[in-house]
Amino acid sequence: MTMATGSNILINKQMPATRRRILTLLKEKRELTADELADLLGISAVAVRRHLTKLERDQLVSYKEVQRGMGRPSFVYQLGEAADSFFPRRYEELALNVLDTIKELYGTAAIDAIFQLRSDHIIEKYRRQVNGKSLESRLEQLTKLREADGYMSSWHLNEDGTFTLREANCPIMHAAEECGSACSQDQIILENLLDAEVTRIGHLINGDGACCYRVRSRTTVTQP
Repeated sequence: MTMATGSNILINKQMPATRRRILTLLKEKRELTADELADLLGISAVAVRRHLTKLERDQLVSYKEVQRGMGRPSFVYQLGEAADSFFPRRYEELALNVLDTIKELYGTAAIDAIFQLRSDHIIEKYRRQVNGKSLESRLEQLTKLREADGYMSSWHLNEDGTFTLREANCPIMHAAEECGSACSQDQIILENLLDAEVTRIGHLINGDGACCYRVRSRTTVTQP
């Protein structure tokens, strides 16, 4: 039996080393039986099956029955759907490189146009879902959508009748750091969907704990 020597690129370093090696081997080989994994890892097949049971429970591996010659079918293991997030991705770096290339070729105006088109698409996508009659109801609807998009959104009513919208995370933080139009268009999305005046009062990029906005109804009540 030989010990696996391939590099371990898994992101989750808290997972036991043997399970990380199993996932790495399945990533490299695509499909392996418990016996094949045991041979590569230098441990018993019984120990491998214990690890596979736990990985299967977490939907990190799945298996199928494969008939190999005469006799009982073999259980062949492969990565499960949840395993993708355990391997590094460089989507943000790619996106930033693409934006830099567009800027070099066509200038800053092209970058602004990209984020404006993005905001138009988001507004169109959410328009039917943010349709409350009151500003408070629209805030609730929009906050749930933004929460699902990873913004960690919440809101509260202020004593003066305005609202504060707080977003503790920015899924496009790296792009926003490079392109100011990303943040300005994000504010336009809020104004458009809420049909309200939206003023930024906190900014993650500036080191604040969250992006915060004061939200005020466009209609003002005149005191008699």
